[in-house]
Amino acid sequence: MKKCLIFSILSFSSTLFAAEPASQLLDLKKVFGASPVIYALLILLSVASLVIWLYSLATFRPKEIMPKTFSDQLKKLLVLEQYDEAQKLCSEDGNILSNIVAAGLTTRRLGPQVMVDAMKSEGKRASTAFWQRLSLLNDIVIVAPMLGLLGTVVGMFYAFYDVNRSIESINALFDGLGIAVGTTVMGLVVAILAMIFYTTLKYRLIKTLTVVENEAVSLSALIEAKRN
Repeated sequence: MKKCLIFSILSFSSTLFAAEPASQLLDLKKVFGASPVIYALLILLSVASLVIWLYSLATFRPKEIMPKTFSDQLKKLLVLEQYDEAQKLCSEDGNILSNIVAAGLTTRRLGPQVMVDAMKSEGKRASTAFWQRLSLLNDIVIVAPMLGLLGTVVGMFYAFYDVNRSIESINALFDGLGIAVGTTVMGLVVAILAMIFYTTLKYRLIKTLTVVENEAVSLSALIEAKRN
């Protein structure tokens, strides 16, 4: 009798614990089917933020923006007052530093202040594309939670609308609400990832542009000194 009772308890326990994980598993197909447009947009935004981040890291490198060989060669030409050769070298190399120095060499005869202003304007223009990428990441950070909230509100609307039609579908109401909240969770995840990409990219952008600005200032001082 005891053996039968123990066997029955063990059988019931094994059945209970075996069925528990299955009931807790989410049906991703059902969740995605609740708001396919919202989820598709959020996935698109997450992929776009990752692509922008990786592309910016690959293209915005100090070696490409300010090559050491180019900087050393340009400094030698400026020391020797070979401004035409220096301007030709800047026109052949299309990096940010070359564009800034080229603007200074073009306006050097108009005075030091005009030359410095021209170099600053060229620096802002050359870095516009990188700041636009940061702006896109910031837009994703703002839009993703709003899309997630929109999906949740729409899902809740339809869930309560079904309840009004059938007052006995309380279980369907909670299922619908649980699925609807998934869009908000997805939106927050996408926003957090985009914020991480934005922060790391902004730090690298400011750090690199500061180095380029310091190098351009030193070269402008050299042009000014040799001009007098």
